[in-house]
Amino acid sequence: MYERLLILTIILSGVFFLFRRFLISKPGKEINIHSDISGFDLNHSLPTILYFWTEQCVQCFSQQNPILSKLKRSYKDFNLISLNALNEENIVEKLNIKTVPSTAIILSNKVKFVNNGFAGEKLLLSQLKEVSG
Repeated sequence: MYERLLILTIILSGVFFLFRRFLISKPGKEINIHSDISGFDLNHSLPTILYFWTEQCVQCFSQQNPILSKLKRSYKDFNLISLNALNEENIVEKLNIKTVPSTAIILSNKVKFVNNGFAGEKLLLSQLKEVSG
């Protein structure tokens, strides 16, 4: 009985890590924040988190929003742009956003990470630190 449970746990862990690997990507594409995303006051020397949400997304408001708010309060060295995915089809297509909530981390107009789906605080913080050097 315990052997089966252990095998199932190992298989599910492997599937989770493989699945997570495909959801997090380092695309290296370029996106011009000045022309593709306008109307935001940005410090262009800092990384930028693009946060994609929709009004119908319960997880966006119940989980992702509080994490991004907490991250912004405790780790101030990044820009945060919140975008309704339904109104930003051009950017969603460029970044290959598949679901909401999603986040993309950009530095100097280069896409460093795209997280399709919920991104936890530790993941976002580690990605921000990696791109900040």
